[in-house]
Amino acid sequence: MKKIVLTEEQMDMVNNYVSQEESKSTIINEAYGDDRYEEKCTIDFNYSSNLKLEGREIEDIENVEYTLSFRIDQEHRSWGIKDIAVYDVQGPEELEVEVKYYSSKERDTGSAWGDDTDYGPLVKEKYIKLKVNWDSTNYEKEQSSGFVGIDQNVEMELVNDSEGNIIVKEIGVTTHSI
Repeated sequence: MKKIVLTEEQMDMVNNYVSQEESKSTIINEAYGDDRYEEKCTIDFNYSSNLKLEGREIEDIENVEYTLSFRIDQEHRSWGIKDIAVYDVQGPEELEVEVKYYSSKERDTGSAWGDDTDYGPLVKEKYIKLKVNWDSTNYEKEQSSGFVGIDQNVEMELVNDSEGNIIVKEIGVTTHSI
């Protein structure tokens, strides 16, 4: 048996590749395993202008796509189905997101051509990991004709905790039932 030694960077590349390949092979919105269904969703981040990274103002947080799973429950009566409900939305415990924020340094004003244009603050990019507690998901229920599942757009509200870290305060998922 041979051992392979990988750097953290190489391990991150392997993990990213495996997760991308895994998401490509998933059949969207089909039941799997223990009566769970899945949907590939875009996660949109909502935050106020008070949100900071390393004490600096946020310019943008990129939306991300992940496959989320959920359950569907049917309430039966002697006369038929009374209700169909979507519940127990689950996703990854951590999301890796790209945050663009303003650095403390200003760009040089002016250019080599001698103009005095102010090019504003320098924007930096950083990947951070957000811990997600899917048990605290808020569900907005919508009646639809012929579709039972979750919306492909999920919203997460971000805030700073007491230590200045960015955390997920709230998760909003729209469910559809008939």
